[in-house]
Amino acid sequence: MPKLAIYNSKGKEVGSVSVDDTFASEKVNKGVLYQVIKHYLAAKHHGTHKTKNRSEVSGGGKKPWRQKGTGRARVGSIRSPLWRGGGIIFGPVVRSYSYTVPQKAKRLALMEAIKAKIQDKDVIIFDKITIEKPKTKDVVSVIKSLKIDKKCLMIQENFDANMKLAARNIRDLSIMSRKDVNALDILRHVKLVVSEEAFSNLLKGNK
Repeated sequence: MPKLAIYNSKGKEVGSVSVDDTFASEKVNKGVLYQVIKHYLAAKHHGTHKTKNRSEVSGGGKKPWRQKGTGRARVGSIRSPLWRGGGIIFGPVVRSYSYTVPQKAKRLALMEAIKAKIQDKDVIIFDKITIEKPKTKDVVSVIKSLKIDKKCLMIQENFDANMKLAARNIRDLSIMSRKDVNALDILRHVKLVVSEEAFSNLLKGNK
């Protein structure tokens, strides 16, 4: 079984954790990743686009000219889609783009995302990170100790208020509780920095 090193907040190796051989050897299932990522992105799509049809545009209460005898085409309303300023035919309307996918597919996609990070050697395991005061420089110090220089997602079982306040001003750093993580969150970041406890629970599928 392949092993991943565990580091403390000072960047020193303090142990290791074993992962299943499939995470290091099997090919990443890009098909399920595509399906689930598309689902998450669709749910984020704000379907607030809207055009007005002929019943919603202003004006048009009176017939522009009489039906016959003018030599012009018959018209019933200036709100006709044929007129400038008239209604729009088959325009976009407010709607939701979200749809459902099986929970098993979401779970599988999460595992495939973790597998991809492991195979790219972009996973860093730490024992636990806590800070006494909500100071950004303390979190920056930890990041430097772990030699993280790219956009990263930090995952623990839970983060205290100090950590949330200290990390929110750091560019290219996101922190999330383990229960809130999905495949899209992982793939949006280059590095995955996760606590030993959270990593174990992710692989076990604990809720």
